[in-house]
Amino acid sequence: MLLPLVLLLISGAAVVWVYAGYPLLLAALGRIRPRPRERRPTQRALSVLVAAHNEAGVIEAKVANVRATNYPQHLIEIVVVSDGSTDGTVEAARRAGADRVLDLPRVGKITALNAAVEAAGGEVLVFTDADSLFLPDTLDQLLANFADPTVGGVSANEMSGTGSDASGVARGEGAYWRYEQWIKRLEDRVGSAVSASGRLYAIRRSIFQPSTVTSGTDDFVISTQVLRAGRRLAFDEHTLVLVDAPRNAGSEFRRKVRVMNRGLRAALSLQKLLAPWRGGFYSVQVLSHKILRRLLPFFLVTAVAAGIWLTTLSPVWWLALGPQLVFYGLAAAGWAGRTRGWGKARPLWVAYYFCLVNLAAAIAVLSVLGGVRFERWNPTGDGRRAAEPAGGRVGG
Repeated sequence: MLLPLVLLLISGAAVVWVYAGYPLLLAALGRIRPRPRERRPTQRALSVLVAAHNEAGVIEAKVANVRATNYPQHLIEIVVVSDGSTDGTVEAARRAGADRVLDLPRVGKITALNAAVEAAGGEVLVFTDADSLFLPDTLDQLLANFADPTVGGVSANEMSGTGSDASGVARGEGAYWRYEQWIKRLEDRVGSAVSASGRLYAIRRSIFQPSTVTSGTDDFVISTQVLRAGRRLAFDEHTLVLVDAPRNAGSEFRRKVRVMNRGLRAALSLQKLLAPWRGGFYSVQVLSHKILRRLLPFFLVTAVAAGIWLTTLSPVWWLALGPQLVFYGLAAAGWAGRTRGWGKARPLWVAYYFCLVNLAAAIAVLSVLGGVRFERWNPTGDGRRAAEPAGGRVGG
């Protein structure tokens, strides 16, 4: 009985640590040694950088949206870099009045952003997606964080619509992001967020270094340069950016596999910062928030297997296995009812989305181990971004 019991305890401990232990540790540290930061109105020359691939349908609205903000227009430079667009994105960006438009062959998002930064002249680099929209005060709120000299970068707060008619996957994504917001607020209170959100983030120009980690997510690779430089990466809940909610499970699942593959590669590229004796508490944050969470599905499977094993030895272990089976039964019902009204019941879509995310994480981990790299991205049918493999499977 010892082996299955140990497996069950280890698996349960991993799940509890990721979803409860780590947040509680952050909350406790935030009370014991909070690190408040200065935040006040400030104005600096900034470059808004937009990497676009076949975004002719939204790029003019994006440029107009940035121009419509309250931030002084003479301090804003808009740089659009086309990554091999074939649909007129370049012409549309020029027509919309972008200050600089780079027309590159298909090189991948990080390489495109490296070129955009080289062409930019702002003191602050603002990275944002073509389909993400600013509120009138978004840039003012974003720049207020740079009044603190210890802050090297800022991640914005995403807002998406999930009304009463939203699908289960849209509701799940909304709940998942609210959980992420909570974690990021706790991380910000004790020092730095682990990484930025690609929808909108900014770093000081003096920190930026061209990246060669082209198979990692650009937001993680670029924003963690702030930590490497010894500065704080803030999460500002007051800086809002509007994004589309996912509309179907299939596209959202594929997107998450790709994003998690790239995010895991980016996290592993931190190398020395992953060692607690070198990266300090930040290494604990990355290991808990980014790496262990991606490994969680394997602990979940082990917990079920260990529970089944234990029930063959004593029926009392149904107390451990039963709740797990009930939860996965709710997830299966949520999947079956994902396009029906009754599938919008909270217990069903919560369980369904939890399993969707963890299945995507498992496949992402296996794809990394199998050498699959995603270096390019395409707009998806539901308005969100999807990466595509560059060169298929790559050794090592």
